[in-house]
Amino acid sequence: MYQTELNALKKANRFRQRQIFDEELIDFASNDYLGLANNKKQFKKAVKMVSQYDIHAPKASMLVNGYHEIHEGFERTLSFLNGFEKGLVVGSGFLANMALIESLVRKKDKLFIDEEYHASGMMATGLLGDRVVKFRHNSANDLEEKLKLHTVGRKIIAVEGVYSMSGELCSRDIFELADKYNAILIVDEAHSSGVIGD
Repeated sequence: MYQTELNALKKANRFRQRQIFDEELIDFASNDYLGLANNKKQFKKAVKMVSQYDIHAPKASMLVNGYHEIHEGFERTLSFLNGFEKGLVVGSGFLANMALIESLVRKKDKLFIDEEYHASGMMATGLLGDRVVKFRHNSANDLEEKLKLHTVGRKIIAVEGVYSMSGELCSRDIFELADKYNAILIVDEAHSSGVIGD
């Protein structure tokens, strides 16, 4: 049915398929920066904790009856460790970006998003129409020029703490601009939490 499209992907050298990971290889391709995937001590501790409960998995969405005290405890711990009042755990980083960006930006707001922000955030911007302004990657100057033009509604800036494709750190000047322009700042810490900083 899709053979023509698959052949085109193969011809363009863009065809990808899943492969079983060879555990003998050194992993330079995943997000497991802290090496938790093969930490047997942590795994056993998690299994022991989950085994204390009769129900081990969500039965429905968290709003129906899928919210478990393990989720609540995890959210509380993450909030405390990061110095926040509250936290919300979702199924993946991709989902987090989609949910946060789509729900945070209101009618008169503008979202200023780094042009190299993660694909999940860029996908979320597709739902926002003209409420999105992209700025040059990590450029505080370009961002400020664009912030000056928005005078109605809230300003929301979206950046990554460490950019997933390059490993580059977000410019400190962008944080200062968020303060200067009283903007809400979204910092995707998926590739920096536990790796750099406090």
